[in-house]
Amino acid sequence: MSDDISAFSAYGSKSRAQQQKKKAAKKPMKNSAPKQKINGVSPKGRLDKGKQEQKKTMFDGDMNNNKNNNKKQPKAQSPQRKSLGSEAPSCPMPTKRGAAPSCPMPSKKSKENAPVTALKGARAAAAVTNKMATKSCPLPAKNKQEKQVANAKAAADAKAAANAKTAPNAKAVANGARPAVHELNSLEEGKRVLRWLLNPVDSAKFFSDYWERNALHIKRAHPTYFSELISFKMIDQMLLRNHLEFTTNIDITSYKDGVRETHNPDGRAMPPAVWGFYGDGCSVRILNPSSYLTQLRQVCSVLQEYFHCLVGANVYLTPPKSQGFAPHYDDIEAFVLQVEGRKRWRLYSPPTPSETLALVSSPNLKPEQLGPPIFDGVLEAGDILYFPRGTVHQALTEKKHHSLHITLSVYQKQAYANLMEHLMPSVLERAVKQHLSLRRGLPLHTWQHLGLAHGTKKTPQRAEMQAQIKRMVTQYLMPTDSQIDNAVDQLAKRYQHEALPPTLLPEELCRTVFGSRSETNSLGQCLCDYEITEQTSVRLLRANILRLMAEDSSLRIYYYVDNALEYCKYEANFMEIEPTEAGAVELLLTTYPKYIKVSQLPLRSAERRVEVVTALWERGLLMTEKPFNKL
Repeated sequence: MSDDISAFSAYGSKSRAQQQKKKAAKKPMKNSAPKQKINGVSPKGRLDKGKQEQKKTMFDGDMNNNKNNNKKQPKAQSPQRKSLGSEAPSCPMPTKRGAAPSCPMPSKKSKENAPVTALKGARAAAAVTNKMATKSCPLPAKNKQEKQVANAKAAADAKAAANAKTAPNAKAVANGARPAVHELNSLEEGKRVLRWLLNPVDSAKFFSDYWERNALHIKRAHPTYFSELISFKMIDQMLLRNHLEFTTNIDITSYKDGVRETHNPDGRAMPPAVWGFYGDGCSVRILNPSSYLTQLRQVCSVLQEYFHCLVGANVYLTPPKSQGFAPHYDDIEAFVLQVEGRKRWRLYSPPTPSETLALVSSPNLKPEQLGPPIFDGVLEAGDILYFPRGTVHQALTEKKHHSLHITLSVYQKQAYANLMEHLMPSVLERAVKQHLSLRRGLPLHTWQHLGLAHGTKKTPQRAEMQAQIKRMVTQYLMPTDSQIDNAVDQLAKRYQHEALPPTLLPEELCRTVFGSRSETNSLGQCLCDYEITEQTSVRLLRANILRLMAEDSSLRIYYYVDNALEYCKYEANFMEIEPTEAGAVELLLTTYPKYIKVSQLPLRSAERRVEVVTALWERGLLMTEKPFNKL
């Protein structure tokens, strides 16, 4: 193994700042009306009810959050204000190919058992009113040479972005390096991003030696490796341009003398207030940064295709000589990306064997509950740290260094136990209907032989009744293949509800409904720039963009392309299809990433094939091989 890589044993954990699920009102989206059937769909020109509104949301970079209704809490003593440090902020790097903004990933609210307090004195008053003495993020000034380098880089990036709009992949395609954007396989793209995260560790070695087993620290000596994802300046602009609120989107935390506190005021988190808390020595946690940062959103949306689950992201900004959170473990696989500065991490084995690969996160732990650390090391800019769920962790900054890191959270509620939660109720329900024995009453003497009070008895009646119950379980409660399939579909349905909508590149945009245009002629007739025909070649937008499943005596297609900005803000989007149309959807799933002509779909008529494909395309689920340009 390379000297850059240090590996160490951990029983399994995951760093995920538990997020409070503060769902918005359950008012459904206009375009997610349940039980929409394909029957009667116009083959061209028509969008779903509410689709235009959703299309606007798809590319809206702002997030409309619920107002914070938390009551004001008793105020806590304000920490001594610290300086921001001398490290210059990273420059945000543009995408290699110009990416169209899309509906970003929602946040999950934190549910930590920590007292909520407010800082005393002038800082508290300024925080509540969002009127701090400072007017902007106290970023260190760049010298003349740094500015020249930054300006030259910005000009080069702008030129590259401009070239990307015309022929972003011409050179790569000609050299055979990668296929054209509209031919990429989203699963392979997820692998590529994972390889980038783990470089130089091979992904196969990662899954065989570390995944759900051991923690892994990769040292790179490459300070700008993650700098395009987030920086001080990007945070400052994000706060200024978007409506982020304390508690909903931003947490202000501290951990001193074994006490974990939250200092969130009410209302919008404006830059002066946030930087003021930071200057006082508090940590800043951003709960849903991918909602506003395109590069980070792209990483999450690509990785979720590979992991088949929501990939969350939290950002942690900690001033020098500070700690924001108490020791704890999480229910997610954690990838810690050190973006700026340095941070010391300590990892510990789970408190008990039953907490290995934990299915729920822990409360804050006390120092006396921790054993000896299994890892005690410093992450520098460009490093990455992975640890499994259930691994107890705590981190603090050094005296002369701040820290900015991203935690990517993966594989929450993806265990066999979660599958069984969906599987066994349906197995029992079906067995009860099929077997009279399960519906018979218990013997009258059951209470005299079974239960805690009779646990030490060795009577023949007790032994016989226990044996009978065990026989029933093994005989009647074995799942069928279809029941297992249905349980997996339920997990996949949860993914469709939670997932981050895809970020579309220009080459994809012009081949989807999100890049379509319409005009009206002199007679007031609406003309659209697309038309699906039998000769049109289509494919799914992403490998996991939809899930076909049987539910409520009907066939449904659940999809995530229209998900809202906030986590599970609306009910899951779905459309119903006829049983005769399932074969067409299955063919689209199995032929991905290849394109297929509409005429090849196994439907009863050419007219029906065009209707079905048009309905799927208008919902954003399909992409055509060639762009439309009728107008």
